[in-house]
Amino acid sequence: MLVDKLKEMEIEIANDLLTILLLYSVPESYENFRIAIESRDELPSPETLKIKLIEEANARKNKEIPTFYDSQRALYTEKKKYERYRQTESRQPDADGKRNRNNNQKFKLKCNYCGIFGHKASICRKKQENKNPMLNNNKPFKNNSAMLAETNETK
Repeated sequence: MLVDKLKEMEIEIANDLLTILLLYSVPESYENFRIAIESRDELPSPETLKIKLIEEANARKNKEIPTFYDSQRALYTEKKKYERYRQTESRQPDADGKRNRNNNQKFKLKCNYCGIFGHKASICRKKQENKNPMLNNNKPFKNNSAMLAETNETK
């Protein structure tokens, strides 16, 4: 090392200067490390800095190599939580691009509107009936006067 050669020539270099030279000789990717060392009240000795640089390099090396376990863990999901959202064979799109759902297969969740199992709220008959009661003319009015009042508004 250059420092050893200078010592052989009996030229003394201050420890702070050696530390600063060593800090600025590291690659640019170590900038955060360099700033952290420089921001201390006292600079470490060159030997301490060498040890810290070696530790930092080892930590970066270990961080860059992903383990098999970590890569598999990123792909892991719990089956129970997401089971109802996965596409089954019956819901795979046909060649037309339309979904092919078997009619004998019932919807497994409960309707949020009426609470009955087997359909969704978007296709709930009770919701559609309650939404527009005037569209259901097949039910006779119990009170004929109410019907007259609604049909003959301008008399």
